[in-house]
Amino acid sequence: MHFFRKKNSTKERIFFNKNNDDLVEELREKGITNKNILNAIKKVPRELFVNKLSNQLAYENMPLPVECGQTISQPYVVAYMIDCLKLKKTDKVLEIGTGTGYQTAIISHLCQKIYTIEIFDKLFHQAKININKLKIRNVIHKHDNGINGWGEEILFDAIIISAASEEIPSKVLKNLKNYGNLIIPKKYLFDNQKLILIKKTGKNSFDQKELFDVKFVPLLNKNIEH
Repeated sequence: MHFFRKKNSTKERIFFNKNNDDLVEELREKGITNKNILNAIKKVPRELFVNKLSNQLAYENMPLPVECGQTISQPYVVAYMIDCLKLKKTDKVLEIGTGTGYQTAIISHLCQKIYTIEIFDKLFHQAKININKLKIRNVIHKHDNGINGWGEEILFDAIIISAASEEIPSKVLKNLKNYGNLIIPKKYLFDNQKLILIKKTGKNSFDQKELFDVKFVPLLNKNIEH
């Protein structure tokens, strides 16, 4: 991803001087009104999770590139997806696609425990370092292929998948509690993607709601990356 800005302009100085308070205010103006989510975002310094080259753009409401050809998601989309899950402080959450840990850190302030899976070795280790720097203690990391779910008999109140898939992974659905929520970007024809919110209403029954257009990296279905 490339960014171009005219040098030495007033707009550039404003653009590069944004902070977390500015970002939170922008998210509020765009319709994110959940105070718990906004407060969680305030506690998480996004510059910790982006590449050095993108550091000055950390508090812009845009996705940014990170290692391994992946991205750190747009803050509005992160906040919106989390809001859809209707998290409670007693919840256990499964996250597929840790990335550098930005979304993980935000969710950690909203639930009892978050279990997070990352397929890329480099991102897995980077996220652990970032989370430790913030002294967050309720995150459990796994270096694995998220398409297989957590792989143990643990049921989650909510699941968030940060990569696009044509199908909802069946093994991940098995990790969802009855009346739990799962949100995922679903891939359609011609590379179109939409956020899909799924509520589990019974052992093998689900309600599905289509939300808005998004653009995510693909959910990988292969051996874990080293």
